[in-house]
Amino acid sequence: MLFRLFSRFKGSILKLSSLEILSLEILRLKPSGLKNSVVSLCLISFVAWAVPVFAANPKILIYGDSLSAAYGIPQQQGWVALLKEKLNREQPGIDVVNASISGETTSGGLTRLARTLEQSKPQTVIIELGANDGLRGLPVKNMRENLDAMIQLSKKSGARVLLVGMKIPPNYGRKYTEEFSQVYTALASQHNVPVVPFMLENIAVKPQLIQADGLHPNALGQPIILENIWPELQRLLKKRSR
Repeated sequence: MLFRLFSRFKGSILKLSSLEILSLEILRLKPSGLKNSVVSLCLISFVAWAVPVFAANPKILIYGDSLSAAYGIPQQQGWVALLKEKLNREQPGIDVVNASISGETTSGGLTRLARTLEQSKPQTVIIELGANDGLRGLPVKNMRENLDAMIQLSKKSGARVLLVGMKIPPNYGRKYTEEFSQVYTALASQHNVPVVPFMLENIAVKPQLIQADGLHPNALGQPIILENIWPELQRLLKKRSR
């Protein structure tokens, strides 16, 4: 009986539950087969009641650009991979989803964030965007508006937010560089979210930690990035577990 039922619906997209489908099948049976079908229905009901439902692991969404996408180095050497290893050792049971894209701007990040949140359903979101806005000389006002909207979207989804800041070289002019770096601390204060003021602290001025392009940290710099981010992230995770 059960074999015929499952064979009939194999490969189709079902909108009814297994119990609803089985109930409909029973109604079509002759009286001689009704007794066995009722027994089968009772058995399935018991199994469905007895099997526990396990909640998914909490997730951290890394939402950044090439600095979080392990640009120019093996993925396993990037700071996000190092974070996964650290969590596995110290706080197992937390999944990390890396949705970072090389070359991403705050505008591009905002465009795809809602869908990313819906797909990954994170409890914590690390927003690491803005570097490419600065390198392209895009208006700071627009960058701030995009980051502001991303923080609001993330919080509306129920996630806690960690904002990771950047600084740009002084050759962009004092006014622009100052306004750029102030965006992160200002938004963190406005939305009451933790912030890492400068992701590349203790890295940017050390050539031995930077790739040949003069922009991206090499493998030696990745553990330092994690050291810069971890204290704020750890505090956020502790708050989440309360």
